[in-house]
Amino acid sequence: MTTDSSVFVVAGAGNAGFGLAGDLALRGFEARLLELPEFAAAVAPLREHRRLRVRGVRGEGIVELAQVTTDAAQALRGADAIFVTVPAYGHRRMAEVLAPHLGDGDVVVVLPGNVGGALEVRHVIRSSGNTADVLVAEGASFVFACKKDGPDGVWIRGVKQGLPVAALPASATPAVLARIGAAYPECVPARNVLEVGLNNINHPIHPPAMLLNLGRIEFAGGDWSFFHEGMTPAVCRLMERLDEERLAVAAAFGLPRISTLEWTTRMYGHQGFGGTTLYEALSTTPVHGAARAPSSVDHRYFTEDVPFGLVPIASLGRAVGAPAPVTEAVVTVCGAAAGRDFVAEGRTVETLGLAGLDAAAILAHVEDAATPAAPARGPAPRR
Repeated sequence: MTTDSSVFVVAGAGNAGFGLAGDLALRGFEARLLELPEFAAAVAPLREHRRLRVRGVRGEGIVELAQVTTDAAQALRGADAIFVTVPAYGHRRMAEVLAPHLGDGDVVVVLPGNVGGALEVRHVIRSSGNTADVLVAEGASFVFACKKDGPDGVWIRGVKQGLPVAALPASATPAVLARIGAAYPECVPARNVLEVGLNNINHPIHPPAMLLNLGRIEFAGGDWSFFHEGMTPAVCRLMERLDEERLAVAAAFGLPRISTLEWTTRMYGHQGFGGTTLYEALSTTPVHGAARAPSSVDHRYFTEDVPFGLVPIASLGRAVGAPAPVTEAVVTVCGAAAGRDFVAEGRTVETLGLAGLDAAAILAHVEDAATPAAPARGPAPRR
């Protein structure tokens, strides 16, 4: 139990939001859970008593949240940081709700940003007419492997170590980590948001695993272990091809080449995760073994990880001379299987305001130190 007086807003009441809010409250922080007004039903069981059941590797207990609300103005008042935990297709909408209530010194951390999350959120804030000195940052993944445990509970199965986080501009990353470090020392600085986005381990893992298991998913539903039963040698070979292309895009920006196997081992090795190949590690993972498979094609492994992960990776690759033909093929086939145009739905250099820029210019865009950094602590003034 901490004696820290930090106040954190968790924006989004899905699996991740429940996990973050429950964990913060369990460890003695003031945690406020904010949901979009159109999804008020998701927090209806919590709004009256504000009690959330938490179990798993972080401990167990029934915690009381400071607030459960759909009122952004109320939730953000005096907060030290706002964690945006909605899926990537909800980043724009959540940013629209937050923007009118953000002031000088506020810190917004998108967990995870997928590829370009912080860029999109900052663009929405600026486009709303808000010119306050708001810092926007993102993480390379979510800090936990967790899942809702009924309408008022959450099960935290795993915790990532060494989770890369970076801010816009990159020079403000230390200020962001100072603001959230007491709560999540697992977060470590990355060079910039490009390094963060290109090192999200969901993108090379989830879409190919779902694509190559679609027959079983649609025929038998999701009552089987997605990792222990779905990660076959052929499935993992496709993941490794996607990973090779992701690493080539990272190299074009002069960023470190760290494989998905190395990342997952760094993050979960303390919980027994590991192996010499992705197949060996994923098919035996003690962290994800209990995770059930998707039960339909309409699942975030497609609807989030393809348009907001694989699509921008391929788009960035084209922009900097690092083509990703296997990635583009997977995007096309996933879209055909889902009956959707994931390229049109997703993020590209055009939608992120990076069109026409080469690698050096894109790096300058995300690392520009001219934007003022937020103070390390203290409540932000409100308009």
